[in-house]
Amino acid sequence: MSDRLVRIHDDFWNIRGAFKIAGFVDIGTQCSLVRRRDGSFLLLDAYTLQGDVLDQVMAATDDGRAVTDVLHLHPFHTIHVPAVAAQFPAARHSGSRRHKARAPDLAWTDGHLDEAPVQARFADDLQFSVPAGVDFIAADEKLHFSSVLAFHPASGTLHVDDTLTWSSVPLFSGLIFHPTLKKVLQPRPGAVAEFRAWAQDLVARCADVQHLCTAHMRPLPPAEPVAPMVEGALQKVEGVLRAHSRAHDPVS
Repeated sequence: MSDRLVRIHDDFWNIRGAFKIAGFVDIGTQCSLVRRRDGSFLLLDAYTLQGDVLDQVMAATDDGRAVTDVLHLHPFHTIHVPAVAAQFPAARHSGSRRHKARAPDLAWTDGHLDEAPVQARFADDLQFSVPAGVDFIAADEKLHFSSVLAFHPASGTLHVDDTLTWSSVPLFSGLIFHPTLKKVLQPRPGAVAEFRAWAQDLVARCADVQHLCTAHMRPLPPAEPVAPMVEGALQKVEGVLRAHSRAHDPVS
């Protein structure tokens, strides 16, 4: 499937890209283009633009000069970072500690995107959420659960990478939390309570969200209330959460 630029709103476009496992199984990936209130643009995540999609983005952004910032939301989505930096050489980059370690020569902003002071720089246009009770950057690099979730209130859109993903597995079809949740929950008292509180807050914050963009979901679903889908995803992991709590929380 070729890359596609999907217009969600006058100020928000999602780019559906390719990501192949073992060289032939395409599970898809994404980035999003956001027009800010001041007329400049942001990229959410890094993906190497090409063909018609590249032409359309360059036409909308004054040949890329209006893209002022690239926000790298997932600490383990790093393959396309150098190419995007080359395509938008004037853009600043905000990401995680791991992004900076992997590409130290880029124009990184101070601080990290999973921290409130960096998020505040984009508060006129975006809101953010970071999972609690789990490792943000897991020591095992195969565990891709955590990312910074980005809300665009003007379009009612949630852009999220692996933290929430799409499944076609029977009994667990639809929106789910990434299957690595069990392995990234922190092995300590209170971790499950913190995760549940974060997830319930996420449900509440999705009350006005109608558009969902996830990295490994093609095509995008039609506009529909997202909060019930997130609530359903939380229900699907209750067994994992209960087992973790039994192992680590003190018995009252």
